Amino acid sequence: MARFDISGSASRQTGLESRMRDDSIRRELDQAVVAPQQQQAPSIEPMSEYARPVTAPQEQGQLPLPMQTVDWEARKDAQGYPMVYKLPSGDMGGKYEVAGINDRYHPKAFQVISSLPAQERAKAAAEYIQGYTAPLVEKLPQALQPFTQDLAFNRGLGGATKYIQQGLNTLGQKVAVDGGFGPKTLAAINQVEPRALMRAASQAQLEDEYRKVSENPERKKFIAGLESRIRNRLATFGGG
Repeated sequence: MARFDISGSASRQTGLESRMRDDSIRRELDQAVVAPQQQQAPSIEPMSEYARPVTAPQEQGQLPLPMQTVDWEARKDAQGYPMVYKLPSGDMGGKYEVAGINDRYHPKAFQVISSLPAQERAKAAAEYIQGYTAPLVEKLPQALQPFTQDLAFNRGLGGATKYIQQGLNTLGQKVAVDGGFGPKTLAAINQVEPRALMRAASQAQLEDEYRKVSENPERKKFIAGLESRIRNRLATFGGG
């Protein structure tokens, strides 16, 4: 797995300090993401034809893992560089975003990265993603790290942990769904097959996204993109 030293090269090039990541982590951990399902979500199928990854699994060696997240998240200009763009109403991520880094949950990182020349933004965003997700990702078995890195950035550290915990319960492991990653959650993870857990966690996220649509119909315009993102992540990092 490709690694970026957020405390070294990233901070020298972008000014992204550990406190900046910690502030964002606290914002994400405060978000509640699990509630009873109110609208039926489609099922995650291991070999769904719906999933068409942007980057095929065999190509991962050519694209460092955090850069895959940047590639999925970023809107790009004519030269292929991440753009700073205004978020649509109902997005819940604030007003502006660059490569998935928004001004609500990652305000300091957004300020730094959005101010960089366009050609420098992708690498800076990847370095930030690597550092931001490390507190969770580095605790996991290697097989789960790429999948969880993207999930944790997409839905926060606490959100990703809750989806994994929901997935564990689906697979017969009894753990609290509280967003806290402790020894019981890790022990349960080590008892299940990684691909099965990735599918179950993906299903948990998909159901949660449909619940949010039930609660806020304005979010319906995002559901197709969110579903595609969930399935692409699973197909790319979970083997189908």
